[in-house]
Amino acid sequence: LGDDRSLAVLAKVNELFPGRKIRLVPTHYHFDHSGGWRTYMAWGLPILTTPGNKAFIEKMALEPHTIRPDSLSQDPKKPNVETFTKKKVLSDGVRTLELHDVGPNPHVGEMVVAYLPREKVLFVADLLGIALSGPLAPASPALVDFADKIAKLGLEIDHIIPAHGRRGTMDDLKAALAARPAQD
Repeated sequence: LGDDRSLAVLAKVNELFPGRKIRLVPTHYHFDHSGGWRTYMAWGLPILTTPGNKAFIEKMALEPHTIRPDSLSQDPKKPNVETFTKKKVLSDGVRTLELHDVGPNPHVGEMVVAYLPREKVLFVADLLGIALSGPLAPASPALVDFADKIAKLGLEIDHIIPAHGRRGTMDDLKAALAARPAQD
């Protein structure tokens, strides 16, 4: 959520994967998902995002941080933003990562999810949260919309990794959809 955490993440990534190209792929602009972006900007890392979020990122880069100066305050630079629409595929020759914009959604206008096709794993922020214990919450309008969009994409999904909560499956998604109140 800030410089300290992002610096720790960068140190760990560089320890585990020395010399590998690192890119930031924001899911969306809400504060709990954007708090550390300025650190990655200061490092000059490419940011892959949707066109509508580019202006937000560029504005964020210009905001002064005077109370607790962060990495970007100490080394100001323009963010390296690359945009994509609908889908972007990244590969290192061994593993493939697909980025999909599943917006607009009742939660946000543009939302990026990450999909590993070989592993059949989907990462999603905020549209599906699975509590660590207890029953699944009924599907929100954002989740209903998300479920429709991933069905249209035709993704084969064994595991869903939410940004908040525990790992789940398509059965969890179906259970949340089944638990929603009847529509009039």
